Amino acid sequence: MKALTQVFTACLFTLCAAFSPLLLAADRGEQKQVFGDYEVHYIGLNSSFLPPEAAEAYGITRSRALGYISVSILHNEEGSDVPAAVSGKVIGTIRNLLGQSRELEFQEIKETNAVYYITTFRFDDEDMYNVNLKATPEGQSRTFDVKFSQRFYEE
Repeated sequence: MKALTQVFTACLFTLCAAFSPLLLAADRGEQKQVFGDYEVHYIGLNSSFLPPEAAEAYGITRSRALGYISVSILHNEEGSDVPAAVSGKVIGTIRNLLGQSRELEFQEIKETNAVYYITTFRFDDEDMYNVNLKATPEGQSRTFDVKFSQRFYEE
């Protein structure tokens, strides 16, 4: 499992680095919002960008018309230079510009030093979507509202 985690992480970072100019131009790329000593990181992309090995390991279908969102909750602990991944709860909705909305169901992925919440959804080519997330770190009563808009493309 550790080797698979390293492969997935390396592939995802390589993928993001290779496509970063394109992703930024296409309103994509990893983003974060900071809430005091917590950070909520998120990335939305076309699931066909995921390496086949990673998609298979997590049961994700790779498709031109299937979007993928990954969310992580990080905690900046005093005295540490690197924020630590924490478990929590992530819920959300996605809405197109016509107002059609649907719930997003997130799957928790726990690895050695990482915790991810992932989901997939069908999209229409070149449509803009408004994503509303609520992230609650485990053991906290605070819920962080994360909102972003993104256009998804069939690639």
